[in-house]
Amino acid sequence: IKFSRNSDCKKVQISILTNQDNAVIAIRDFGPGIDKSQLKKIFELFYRSENELTRETVGTGIGLALVTQLVEAMNGSVSVSNKNPGAEFVLSIPLLL
Repeated sequence: IKFSRNSDCKKVQISILTNQDNAVIAIRDFGPGIDKSQLKKIFELFYRSENELTRETVGTGIGLALVTQLVEAMNGSVSVSNKNPGAEFVLSIPLLL
């Protein structure tokens, strides 16, 4: 929501799908999306995509790094893609049977 401040649609959409092997959790916002050059970097610890001198949002840049570490510790994966509008993060986690 904090990155959607100037968007017409201020919401977050969450969906969860399961199959025999995985739980897939998708989280989408309807903000401006993420610059293509930043898509891989945003998962780095303490990385902030905005210019340090002009940024309008608060944060430390650890959230996505922690999510990635947690999901990978469960043998899962995290990805992000731009939508129109917004961005979607997808977490795939193996189900324990």
